[in-house]
Amino acid sequence: MNRRSFLNKSAASALLAGSISTASAQSRASLQSDIKITDVKVYQFEQGRDKAVFVKIETDEGTSGWGECSPNFSPVIQQMVKVNLKPMLIGKDPLATEPLWEDMLFVNHDLGAGGGLTYAIAGVDCALWDLKGKLLGVPVYQLLGGKFTDKILAYGSFSTRGGTISIDEAVAQAVKLAERGFKVIKLRMQIRENNLNPEPDRTVAYFEALKNALGDDIELFVDPNEGYTAYRAIQVGRELQDEFGMKYYEAPCPEEAHRETRQVVEALDMAVMSGEKAYNRWQFRDLILNANPDMLNPDVAKAGGISEFMKICALAGVFHKQIVAHNTKPTLATAATLHALASIPNCGPFVEYIDRDMFPTVISVFDEDVRFADGYLHVPEAPGLGPVMNEVRLEKAFRN
Repeated sequence: MNRRSFLNKSAASALLAGSISTASAQSRASLQSDIKITDVKVYQFEQGRDKAVFVKIETDEGTSGWGECSPNFSPVIQQMVKVNLKPMLIGKDPLATEPLWEDMLFVNHDLGAGGGLTYAIAGVDCALWDLKGKLLGVPVYQLLGGKFTDKILAYGSFSTRGGTISIDEAVAQAVKLAERGFKVIKLRMQIRENNLNPEPDRTVAYFEALKNALGDDIELFVDPNEGYTAYRAIQVGRELQDEFGMKYYEAPCPEEAHRETRQVVEALDMAVMSGEKAYNRWQFRDLILNANPDMLNPDVAKAGGISEFMKICALAGVFHKQIVAHNTKPTLATAATLHALASIPNCGPFVEYIDRDMFPTVISVFDEDVRFADGYLHVPEAPGLGPVMNEVRLEKAFRN
């Protein structure tokens, strides 16, 4: 990079801090303050587990940004973006991520402070950050204060679908992930709150079979998906800890059962995680104070996007809690998660990365995507979030 291009890029980045002093940078600041959002488009696709909701924000400057909502109940989330959020964004400055986020949440607060509303806001917010990075010519992690790391260890995650797949099928899936380079694998039991403490419970049997197949070189842990009361979570966790050396335990109790999660934390000598279904900083405050999990699992596509995710991470840092992000969307949401995690000092030992084989159509609409190699996800370096959408293929496959 020559001196002139370096100065131009530095000046553009300094715009966000209000510290521009050169004449050329002042001109750039004037240009960017005049940029307005002209349209918000929402693309939805769902075919079984292959599903996604993508948000595109267009501007009068000609640059667009892309973000991703959580795809749960995707037609509903698409309508929330179209009906509730889009009218609030047209004509606004896309660099004003904080005021826009506050307006989107509190104007629509009667819809609830989490869940569907924060799912919808997440896609818009991530698209705004992608747009901001592209306008300034820098990756999002630079806008968040720089990065602590270039790559983050990923763990492969797959589900037994509530125990409906056989143990042999689960072993085959785990072996496939190991062969792809994952050094850590999570077994999702998907017991759920409406099936607490199931009998029979095959969690230990699944775990033992996977452990025998994978050996000691692969770190293996389990996620009951909030399926146990405290006493049962402690029984299962203690057996997995004592018999098989399990070190991590995700969401053993229902999210709202703070007292029971705290009992599990206090009873076991392993890291207990929680937070997949906490959707904003206030819910994480209560989770930390009442349940005191060792690690927190915010999801950038569920918890309001990058803006709120960063606040949750800062709150976690106050209590010396590490962030192990929940992440089951393998494209734009994964990129947003990597930028956010790379920019915080309390990033946990790994990040979730769902099996991409589940998402053939979703994956197909990207020309460039996140990079996974040797067990690690690499933080994107392109301006914005990084992944490049193929809009021709998107228009054919997705519903707008």
